[in-house]
Amino acid sequence: MQRYYKGENIINCRDLGGYACDGGTTKYGVALRAGVMRDPDEKDLAILRKFGIRTVIDLRGIEEAADMPSYFKDKPEYNYYHFPLLEANPAMAKSDAPMTELYKDCLSNYSSNVAAVMKIIATLDEPFMFHCFCGKDRTGMVAALLLRAAGVCKEDIIADYEVSYTYIKPFIHREIENKSGLIWDGAYERFYSHGENMEQILDFIDEEFGGVHGYLRKIGLTESEIDAIRCKLI
Repeated sequence: MQRYYKGENIINCRDLGGYACDGGTTKYGVALRAGVMRDPDEKDLAILRKFGIRTVIDLRGIEEAADMPSYFKDKPEYNYYHFPLLEANPAMAKSDAPMTELYKDCLSNYSSNVAAVMKIIATLDEPFMFHCFCGKDRTGMVAALLLRAAGVCKEDIIADYEVSYTYIKPFIHREIENKSGLIWDGAYERFYSHGENMEQILDFIDEEFGGVHGYLRKIGLTESEIDAIRCKLI
């Protein structure tokens, strides 16, 4: 089965299927992670139609979404949700904070929105897509929670995170060369997806909450909702 989908105006678009988990292997065609879909063409939209995706969850900040309104926002054929997990894209932010600190901020200070995202996913009976700007950081946090809830091992979750840079690199170079303004000067290293970042966050969740299930319970999910998420992916 295919995991990576290359479109024209969508980057880092990947299926969460195919990972070994408690129930065997995570399902293909259920959860799609991605960067923002800008001015989608027929090739981009065909990816969503392939899976029958009608639910899109936008994890970008309030200002980001205002500056670059989502294509899906006013489309009646899509259920569009916007739950900011960081006010500014960590990859673009002018901050000296380590990426792991930004990820902890995402999980801690935006926990009510993390909970809202997870609760929506728990209720869905159809495939869905979730995204931020590049599909690496905030999207990476949600992907890690979903995969870990399904029983995927840390090594595979780290590997899923690490490959993001490979897929966003052409986009970064293109935007810098075109001087589009989408990439901040001096922020290039923020686009790297070093495995150590995800490893530290998974360890943080284990140490602070006793694992992903403990974290999800802490932010307000019920056992039935957590089980619904797990069953959706396996």
